[in-house]
Amino acid sequence: MSATASKPRETPSLNGIRVAREMLVKGLSIDGQVVQGIADADIVRWRTGRRLVFAIGNPDYVDHVLHENADGYHKSMEYELLRAVLGLNLFTDEDESWRYHRMLLNPVMAKRHVRDMCDLMIDPIERFLEQLDDGRERIELEMTGAMTELTLDVVGAALFGHQFGEVARQMKKVVTSGLRSAEIATRLLMVTAPPVWLTRAIAGAIHRAPYLPPPLDQLQWVMRTVDEAVWGLINERRGNPSETGDLLNLLLSVEAENGKLPLRRVRDEVTTFMLAGHETTANAMSWMWYLLALNPDARDRMLEEVDTVLAGRRPTVADLEKLPWTTACVEESLRYFSPAWAIPRVAIRDDEIDGHRIPRGATVIIPVHGIHHDPRLWPDPEVYDPSRFLAENARGRHRSAYLPFGGGRRVCIGTSFALMESTLITAMMSQRFVYDLVPGHPVEPEATLTLRPRRGIRMVARRRADSPAAAA
Repeated sequence: MSATASKPRETPSLNGIRVAREMLVKGLSIDGQVVQGIADADIVRWRTGRRLVFAIGNPDYVDHVLHENADGYHKSMEYELLRAVLGLNLFTDEDESWRYHRMLLNPVMAKRHVRDMCDLMIDPIERFLEQLDDGRERIELEMTGAMTELTLDVVGAALFGHQFGEVARQMKKVVTSGLRSAEIATRLLMVTAPPVWLTRAIAGAIHRAPYLPPPLDQLQWVMRTVDEAVWGLINERRGNPSETGDLLNLLLSVEAENGKLPLRRVRDEVTTFMLAGHETTANAMSWMWYLLALNPDARDRMLEEVDTVLAGRRPTVADLEKLPWTTACVEESLRYFSPAWAIPRVAIRDDEIDGHRIPRGATVIIPVHGIHHDPRLWPDPEVYDPSRFLAENARGRHRSAYLPFGGGRRVCIGTSFALMESTLITAMMSQRFVYDLVPGHPVEPEATLTLRPRRGIRMVARRRADSPAAAA
């Protein structure tokens, strides 16, 4: 059965500059022309409060920032609040410290170790499906919330083995309320643009202060909850070592210059994987189910592949390479609605991009969503077409045309992990059910720290009576 690419029905349009405006300047005025889309102008400049901002839409310009002159740019100030919660890790670190720790941790996230985590991921997916399946033929669920819970359990199991249940329950509240508070505080930072030293001082004070007003009180609660939970798991593992191939054991075994990786660094890396990793994957999976529901031909081909390869049984790591269309559905969803919808950087020294002067301290935004929908890079970009990501069609693509995991040497170290997790979830959830949209429920992208459905995505899990899983 072949899939015919079709334009998703009712799929909201999301222009790259409009997304940048929503996150950066909601409720504020902007100096300069910002009515142009990225496809109309490859570089757009404006001011937000004290901040000079450039958005770059040409992949050659993106190459300059992420590859050729990567040393000339740091993560922007938005990451300072994340550093306060997540600590100093590959996501928030810079310069020589980042290079040193990336070198240490690259072997930890090598494909052979990630593949060893497959069984750890599968167990919580099976538990999720057992809880979902109450015997009815049609089960209604809010997919974004369901994916948030599921991906947290999956990531937690891969990080900590099978002892994550109570921590997962604590973290669910952290994710839902903490990220909203962080978004509000981040917007305030972006408008006021305080110096980095002051931002870090404020972040440090948040953790120690006896009382704070909203939204800072929520950020303080997030910091303290995360600290208590993660340190508890680390101390438990040190007191009761295990032989599981989870990420915590791998991090505790890393050999650094002066012995083992410091426990504080272990805590910071684990926290980043747990919070940042599962949030992006949850949103990616939500958008994928939405897009598949709007494109039944692509979905039918995915179901046929899953049935043929798995035949109703539990998947193994060897099955992943036999699911190319299923993986392509995930990758095309990441193009269409990338959770990491923009990449902000700050110039640490004067630079020039194709004759445009970028002064030191200016913010450079790479609008991932705009680039992913640029017709110069993606024919029929508003069409959901997983065949773009089949091996025979992916050759020759500009390396900065597809950026769901960033690019350059700072590309996400968890890329293989996230793709394996997403493919497993897609295949296993499709063995029993087909997921349809609830008619009339509005689905609207909201550009917060990630691109997420503003009101969630209400869906109906419809039992597959003729699937191999049903026969089993």
